Order: sequence, then C-alpha cells, then structure tokens
Amino acid sequence: MKKISMLLFVAILFLFSANTVFAHTHLDSSDPEDGSTITESIDTIQLNFDTVIEQNASLQVENSEGDTFENNDISITEGELVATLEEELPNGSYTVTWDIIGVDGHAMQDSISFEVDAEELEEASEEDNTEETNTTEEDESMTEDNQSESEDSTTTNETNEETASDSSSNTMIIAILLVAIIAIIGIVLIRKKK
Repeated sequence: MKKISMLLFVAILFLFSANTVFAHTHLDSSDPEDGSTITESIDTIQLNFDTVIEQNASLQVENSEGDTFENNDISITEGELVATLEEELPNGSYTVTWDIIGVDGHAMQDSISFEVDAEELEEASEEDNTEETNTTEEDESMTEDNQSESEDSTTTNETNEETASDSSSNTMIIAILLVAIIAIIGIVLIRKKK
C-alpha cells in the first residue's frame, strides 16, 4: 500500500510540474509588428515574450541586402526586450533575429520582418509648402491602411497563439499518458510481488 501511495504521489507531482517543464517561451507582440509597413523612421525594436527571459539575449537587425544595423543598447525587463539602434533605419525591408533563453532554460531563436516606408525630410518639406490640403486625405488613407494592416497582424497573432495553445495541449496529453503508463506499470509490478 505504501508503494502505491508513493507511486501516485510521484505521478501527481510529475503531472503538476509538466506545464513548467514543457513550457517554451514565445513572442507575444513586437513593435514594429511582424509583416507591418511603418511610415516613420525608427531606432528602437521592442519584443514582448509570454514568459520571463534571461539577460543574455541578443538581437540583430538586417536589411534585404544583408547589411547589419548595430545596437547601442539592449535592455531586458521580465519578458520585454528593447534594442536601441545606433541610427534610425532608412527605407527598406528588415529582418529582426533574436536569440533568447526562456524561463524553462531552452534557447529560442526566431525572427520577424517589417518594412520602413517613411517620407524623406526634404520631400516632406516641399510637399508641406505646396500641398497642405492633400495631407488630410493622405492621413485618412494611411489610417485606413494601418487599420487593415493591424487587422492582418491580429489574425497572424491569433494563429500563432492557437498554434502555441495546441502545442501546450499536446504536451499535457503526453504528460498525462506518461503518468498513466507509469501508474499501470507500478500496479502490475506490485501485484506480481504478491
């Protein structure tokens, strides 16, 4: 009877710790968002993860030609990583790649892509002087485009969350099956000894 109680205790302990063991860190959100086109020059990249990450994370920003943009500073607070770049990103396509270690101790690497399509300063000055009335129409058009892009990004994020949820469900099922198998083996061994 003591062996059965001990076996059940170990099985229950394993079951409750399975979530922590099998949990991987995933990206919750980013600024700029994956797949987005931003209309302002930026010099910071922010990544928000669903768990705490270790302080030794790295981040690399690369354009479509393979040029790398250096970081001045990377700050990590809980599950948030903010990288400040040495210079603002010029117009173009970019890929941000990061390496982190999640709360479970597993190294994770992934990336997001986005585009910068900002008006250049000289062009903006000339347009402001000659076409002030068109600015309102352009702003309305940009707002509609941004809303559409935001909806697309939300759909992508929901799909990523569903995938992460499915993965968590699968690991939980595996953990429960392992506990059941261990319990059955334990019961069979105890009955054979009697």
